[in-house]
Amino acid sequence: MKKEILHDKVFSVPHYRKFLLMLNWTFVLTFLFCLNVSANSYSQNVKVSLSLKDASLRKAIYTLEQKVQTRFLYSEQLLPQNKQVTLEVNNVPLLDVLNRILEDTGLAYQTTDNGLVIIALKGSVIKNTPVKGRVIDDKGSPLPGVSVKVLGTNGGAVTNGNGEYDVSVPEGASLVFSYIGYLTQTVEVGTKTQINVVLKLDEANQKLSEVIVVGYGTQRKSDLTGSVASISAKDLDKTPVLGADQMLQGRVSGLQLTQSDGQPGSATSIRIRGTNSINSGNEPLYVVDGFAGVGNLTSINPSDIQSIEVLKDASATAIYGSRGANGVILITTKKGKAGQHAINFESYTGLQHIARKLPLMDATQFGKYLNEYYTEYNAANPATAKALPYTDDQIAGFGKGTDWQDALYRTAPIQNYQLSFNGGSNEARYYLSLNHFDQDGIMRATGFRRELIRLNLDRNIGKKIKMGFSSQISYNVQAVDPSITGVGYGAAGGALSMNPITPVRDASGAYTFANAPAAYVGTYGNPVAAVELATDRIANARGLINTFGEYEFIPGFKFKSSFGVDYNTANENSYLPTTIYIGQQTSGTAYSSNNTSYSWLNENTLSFNKQFNKIHVIDAVAGVSLQEFKTKAFSSSAQGFFTDNLGTDNLALGANVLTPQSNTYKNTIASYFGRVNYRLMEKYLFTFTMRSDGSSRFGTTRKWGYFPSGAFAWRASEEKFIKNIKQISDLKIRASYGVTGNQEIGSYQSLSQYGINSYSLGTSTTRVVGVQPNNIANPKLSWESTASLDVGADMGFFNNRISLTADYYHKTTSDLLLNFSIPQSSGFSSILLNAGKVENHGIELSLTTRNIESAGFNWSTTITYAANKNKVLDMNGTNNILVGNTGPYIVTNGLAPSILRIGQPIGSFYGYHFDGIYQTQAQITAAGISGVVPGDAIIRDVDGNKIINGNDREIIGQAAPKFIFSINNTLSYKNFDLSIFAQGVQGNKVLNLTSYAHSNGTTANVYAYMANAWNGPGTSNTIPRVLSTSIRSAGVVDNYLEDGSYLRIQTVSLGYNIPVSPKSRVFKTSTVYVTVQNAYTFTKYTGYNPEINSFGAQNLNAGTQNLNPGSQNLNLGADVNSYPPSRTFLLGVKLGF
Repeated sequence: MKKEILHDKVFSVPHYRKFLLMLNWTFVLTFLFCLNVSANSYSQNVKVSLSLKDASLRKAIYTLEQKVQTRFLYSEQLLPQNKQVTLEVNNVPLLDVLNRILEDTGLAYQTTDNGLVIIALKGSVIKNTPVKGRVIDDKGSPLPGVSVKVLGTNGGAVTNGNGEYDVSVPEGASLVFSYIGYLTQTVEVGTKTQINVVLKLDEANQKLSEVIVVGYGTQRKSDLTGSVASISAKDLDKTPVLGADQMLQGRVSGLQLTQSDGQPGSATSIRIRGTNSINSGNEPLYVVDGFAGVGNLTSINPSDIQSIEVLKDASATAIYGSRGANGVILITTKKGKAGQHAINFESYTGLQHIARKLPLMDATQFGKYLNEYYTEYNAANPATAKALPYTDDQIAGFGKGTDWQDALYRTAPIQNYQLSFNGGSNEARYYLSLNHFDQDGIMRATGFRRELIRLNLDRNIGKKIKMGFSSQISYNVQAVDPSITGVGYGAAGGALSMNPITPVRDASGAYTFANAPAAYVGTYGNPVAAVELATDRIANARGLINTFGEYEFIPGFKFKSSFGVDYNTANENSYLPTTIYIGQQTSGTAYSSNNTSYSWLNENTLSFNKQFNKIHVIDAVAGVSLQEFKTKAFSSSAQGFFTDNLGTDNLALGANVLTPQSNTYKNTIASYFGRVNYRLMEKYLFTFTMRSDGSSRFGTTRKWGYFPSGAFAWRASEEKFIKNIKQISDLKIRASYGVTGNQEIGSYQSLSQYGINSYSLGTSTTRVVGVQPNNIANPKLSWESTASLDVGADMGFFNNRISLTADYYHKTTSDLLLNFSIPQSSGFSSILLNAGKVENHGIELSLTTRNIESAGFNWSTTITYAANKNKVLDMNGTNNILVGNTGPYIVTNGLAPSILRIGQPIGSFYGYHFDGIYQTQAQITAAGISGVVPGDAIIRDVDGNKIINGNDREIIGQAAPKFIFSINNTLSYKNFDLSIFAQGVQGNKVLNLTSYAHSNGTTANVYAYMANAWNGPGTSNTIPRVLSTSIRSAGVVDNYLEDGSYLRIQTVSLGYNIPVSPKSRVFKTSTVYVTVQNAYTFTKYTGYNPEINSFGAQNLNAGTQNLNPGSQNLNLGADVNSYPPSRTFLLGVKLGF
């Protein structure tokens, strides 16, 4: 990767002043949050104002605790039950107030060095025994955050990052050690001053008591009524990943992640339970630390993530209303833990290389191929015959020639450094992390670099007030292939197209300029020269800050207010110099753009949690939300430079400055929402949710949408007749139904918009600028609505050694946003309407087994499976809509052909059937097809009229897989850990347009199998003659539609936990590991990668129906000259201090 990061240019832009101002505020808030008072002197100096009337002694002490930050240690059995306290003090020292409260009780107090106040019988000798120790799990790993309580009192401590604790206890006390998911232990102190404890997992209840983050709150996993998948920090830390999105791949049933290409830093596409919309967004809603609407995850540091929750059904997503139809992904970042300071360092470095090369012809093979091609051409076209390009002697001396894939792709380094600090007290906690990530791309001069700082603060002020601050500042630079000029082209396509006889550099050492010989091959620029001499850098700076304050009126009743800002700015600067082919055509081309997006979010909630009569529990939340999004975009380009030295520094020097573009977009959304969870006898669970959203994107009469949901779950395992079945440790049956929405269309779509155009007035040649209406307003434009039914079960067997989650879902999306044709007499061609309906239904399974559990060896397996069926139900009376280019030479036009048809899935490929090759003229005569000769492809005559035309096209395959699956095995033996993760898809088709472009003609190099092309009757029935154009002239033919099923060994990671002495003053934990990513892929697909979809971000041409440009929903499953994926080898270390 080229290291010119353009710091001076980027930070000279005015909008970065706002970015830096926000950074300054971050540190101001950090300073305010870090203000704290030493516990040792607090109880001595603090003054209290207190008003009590006829309060019990217990209530008086409790009220005093609420006012101060001092812990009181006492046994409730010592408190006189008939003692009443009446007191009115103002600004009186704490200990004086305590003396007055304890008057006539026979009790006295004593303070300790750590700020603890111990209350005991007057006259008794209060002996405080300092006890220290360490808490570990059964594998020897320290457990931070364990509660260490003095039995019968409210005093205690919490273990630090190394599992250590330090507590003062009275004589004869016992310590209670408790931790979520582990069995509680009680230990008598006696005369001991050192107590080390090993906590064992509570296997039966660990998963059930696990706390899951849901929208606007948390719930026990056992209380969930909806379909929610959770990935914890423990799962995430097992194997390193290069991006946050990779944490999701294959780990959540029903979630499919697809990468658009192998370019480092490129975004991925995520679908949860299929495709809901034709013309609107299908990506899930991302929520990071409560801030909704975060775009992609490339700027999120994976090591900062504590947990990821994926909300899938309406019961879980309805709380997000109009943005919940495609699922919701909740990301919670790490927070500080009370206890001693902990420092963690992780670093890995590694190498990447191309995972798979395409088998193209070498120089000798291509020389023979060209001669064979022109021999056949001359025989068929004697009037325009050409001399053969090479002699036999020349071909004999070619050898292998240039492997352009080897020339363009390299072994590339990758490195990552992560340093984090966390700790604090019960009153204030912090988490600070610094990250540097640098990945060179396997394509020369490409790569991705990220610098990131995260600071999370939490503060308790007394017993009632909590405050929190979450912030992230990141700066990314992505170096991309600068030579891409259209779909399927660029350096990746150039490496497959160049004649292998042409060298990378000429005899003088300079780059060869273009493909040769020009009279016989297509004109392509040297792709190596293009990426090395041209530049294209995208610099992205982002600040994401969210703060909250919470006040608890009474136990269980809280008010919370939060405010967050997400500021994102991206600059792209590219220059194509005259020293490369594509730049020479324009005498140099410079392009510069800036996109700034800004959003703020304010949410206010009231929450209530109360248990009644031991069998009724109500957990409710209600709130209001207001969010605004604003985007400003500017771009300009110029051509015709007299020098290449300035690049994009001065576009005005270009002889041809192209028309600049600038746009501003803004939209807001206001919401009211509420949810009630009711639990009866720990058996019967009910959830009711309602959200009302108002969006500026929609028509004046349809701005508000209402999204309700209801769910019920029955914990059958709590019934007596199930409890008696020892094999069943958990059984919960759930059902939900609800409605969610989709508002992901462009701003101002409901309004009449005007565009700028230029024209000549009268006979003048001077062009003037004017405005014209672009569309018809639709004041009734409204949401897409998805009604979702989910029925599921959560099961555990044999003390939860086998856990199974199964779901069936059925979703119907109605009021689809589609453009439909209108009479030309209106002055417009189409109008955007709510019309159409799409259906998705399927099943999901997630199975976890603990296969072996012993003191020295453990082995567990997790398997996920999901099958989804998609179907178009209605398109406002239209039965078929053709999408993309369905004509000939589809690679040139660059759009994958598909069709929307009632009763068929979205993403249905539409084309011709290949039935072999005509071997003889007699066969052609019998078929009655004209325009073909022996060696041409047999295209199926579907309608039997002896003419091959558009009426012979059919649906020939589906881009969506029939099912997706994954399997993850985790093994540990003593201090070794091994993880093997595999994932795959089955039953989908990929249109291999790379093969289409490189299996015929002479404009580009071709696949090596073309040496076996038909050259006489019986020689081949799969590869047409080299001169044949029968397939290209037809369009899409299913012999280029390949099976996209695959099984990929995604990650293999082996780690060793180096034993660390508990007495070590430096290291607390130490781990080294080796990891292989994208280890191997089992597939029949012949391209670089069956998962990559190079058309994922391209525009659409929807023909007469004018579907929304930029939509990715209809153009899936096509692969053409994509940036190939890499195989990565990593060596890493994790250290805890």
